[in-house]
Amino acid sequence: MRRSERALRALVRSTLRGLDLDLPLDVTQLCDRYGERRGRPIRLIAHPLPAGVPNGIWLAASDADYFFYQANTSRLHRDQIVIHEFGHLVAGHQILGEVGSGGALTSDESDAALRRTCYADDPEWEAEMLASMILSWAEDARTSVGSTASHEELRGLQRLLGGHRGWL
Repeated sequence: MRRSERALRALVRSTLRGLDLDLPLDVTQLCDRYGERRGRPIRLIAHPLPAGVPNGIWLAASDADYFFYQANTSRLHRDQIVIHEFGHLVAGHQILGEVGSGGALTSDESDAALRRTCYADDPEWEAEMLASMILSWAEDARTSVGSTASHEELRGLQRLLGGHRGWL
């Protein structure tokens, strides 16, 4: 059953609250900080995925979660792919299966990945909505704040003065 947009927004807020993410949003930082909080790293792996398969795949291994993303794409598209896979993870969608730390796909897992190309099914729609919400909020915050200050006291002042407004 598909969650409402309101429920998805609440999920994004609870997931990202307290991660102290910088602006502009960096998907590596997002995955690193969320992985640290939950005690299970998220590893991003660029791979030249063939045409006709999804641009991203999330696999759970015994040591980490792996987000494979299309290597032959723009940074903007890479961010969308990674955050889409992040959406699957935070939404608790069924993963493709356990793999070893090398991240090799079995034949069944490859077949399951090939079926993940339609946004008509609920998990794909939810993951795409979550990704769009995160990217939209990040853009709104970046537009109002610019970049997060590197100096810790200035970061605090930015937040105090309403920086990251719209960012949760």
